[in-house]
Amino acid sequence: MILSNQTYMQLAFVACLILALLTIPLREIVTIGFFDISDLFVSLMIAVFIGYMINESMPDNASISIGLFILILVTVVTGIVLLNIFVIIPFRSRSENSSATSIRQLEGKEGTVSVSITADGVGEVLVYTGFTKTNRMAKIYENSSDPVTFIEQGTNVLVMDVKDSFLYVLPYTNAIQATNEQQPTWNSNTKNRKRK
Repeated sequence: MILSNQTYMQLAFVACLILALLTIPLREIVTIGFFDISDLFVSLMIAVFIGYMINESMPDNASISIGLFILILVTVVTGIVLLNIFVIIPFRSRSENSSATSIRQLEGKEGTVSVSITADGVGEVLVYTGFTKTNRMAKIYENSSDPVTFIEQGTNVLVMDVKDSFLYVLPYTNAIQATNEQQPTWNSNTKNRKRK
């Protein structure tokens, strides 16, 4: 019998591992609520491993019973279902929602062009959001008053719109950058007075 032979247990473990990997593409098709076909083979693999470890610790002629193996399997299946319900599915839905909404939240943010953008082409913009930064594909925002045909790398831009996962940007100089570019005039009168 498989449960009493350690070699069969090892082969069963390897077979369940291979089947779990091969059925990953079928997870969305062959599923029963919170448990899919890949989870089934993972459960069997874990149960066989636990059974193998129990057999190793038993005396020579003893092996686990079918009832104990089924109890181990049911416990593992229950654990995987609970893990799916309380951890994996909520985490997956939260990450999908955050990635979909985060790109919409980039509208109105400043960024820096990391790959130059041409009039008909696509470039890349590095946008800072709080303490993180994200690279996104970008196009030039169509502006009828002052058409822009090229934005070179390193240019500061403002995200004007977000459509179809693309950021639509225009060159932008914020107030702090504008202040840095201007020559200070606060002490020019005192210099002129000293010269006189």
